Amino acid sequence: MAIEPPTNAEPVNAEPSAADLVEAGTFLAEREVYGLVWINRDLVVRAKFGPKADFVALDQPIADSVTPFIGAEPYILTFQDDPTLSLELPGVVIHTSAEHQGRYNLSLFWSARHQHYMLLIARASIDASLEIELLRNVRARLMAEKQTQAKSEQLARANRDLESFASIISHDLKAPMRALCHVADETLATLSAGNLDAACSQLEWMRAQSRRMSAMLSGLLQYSTIGRKVEAIETVDTLALVQAIRDSVSWQGQKVVTVHGVWPVIETLKSQLEVVLRNLVDNAIKHHDRDHAIISLTCDERPDHLKITVADDGPGIVPAHREAIFLPFRTLAAPGTTAPQDGIGLGLALVKRTLESVGGGIRLRSDPEQARGTTFEITWPRTIQS
Repeated sequence: MAIEPPTNAEPVNAEPSAADLVEAGTFLAEREVYGLVWINRDLVVRAKFGPKADFVALDQPIADSVTPFIGAEPYILTFQDDPTLSLELPGVVIHTSAEHQGRYNLSLFWSARHQHYMLLIARASIDASLEIELLRNVRARLMAEKQTQAKSEQLARANRDLESFASIISHDLKAPMRALCHVADETLATLSAGNLDAACSQLEWMRAQSRRMSAMLSGLLQYSTIGRKVEAIETVDTLALVQAIRDSVSWQGQKVVTVHGVWPVIETLKSQLEVVLRNLVDNAIKHHDRDHAIISLTCDERPDHLKITVADDGPGIVPAHREAIFLPFRTLAAPGTTAPQDGIGLGLALVKRTLESVGGGIRLRSDPEQARGTTFEITWPRTIQS
């Protein structure tokens, strides 16, 4: 005798409803068969589902929680252009706590419809030591490529510096040498003619020029060694530093040096920061065309850097000079003024090169046709490049 099924039973081959699928997915996730993670287009975790995904930190880059993704970000970003791509990492070891680690199969996809990534975390049922070793090799290769690229950029920068030094030595240093030789010949002729006073005047000029040559060579040595010195990071009270610079400024005219903003205590390279600030203040003083100067230093504290401005009420810098002022041995003058005689033209070159060596930058604002004054904006990173 056949047994009839209950009248309220579902047909065996019926399609599952949406509610059935959700219930089944929740059932499997609760038993740690799998976990899901939603990641935005910037690779930051926005949501997760199931205990299997508990080790993933919300609102943080996915690579912070899944270290095998470190170095693979450029490839992952290409999924947005080609949604057929995916990343499969079998048997990855994940440290979920200090006492526990697990082995997972990771699958990453891009959902063009929802404009986010989906990471599937599943149990790893096989030994995937070979895949893990391959992944390590890929990561090592990516890191080596980045290091090679960084070295190539350093080499290219060094080559540009060598070309710059060759130009400086052949032009800026040979010219005063020729002048010294010429005046030396004239001095000998003057002495032979018995004109002692004129000869003494010429010798004094030669002495002044030789001192200037010595200063130029010392400055060139300082310029060439920026970025090669290994100095210890130290705790720096930037307010005390800038106040010391302000109090040490000397000038024949009246000066007002003001300090504004928030100057924090940070871990950084003190001597390099002092080189930048002191040279910017000295530059504003040397190139001022009046007997009364107002210079202001302002610091705006940002999460990853300090934004420092050094502004003056001097004659300004014409657009044609904005690139040249950062070259070594350039003592340019504003219209209607003369270049200072006590400088060798290395101040702003040292500033720019120092900032480049620590990963900072400098920006100039000045338009003499509209208003007097020059403002230098510099960015000083909180984390110094090694």
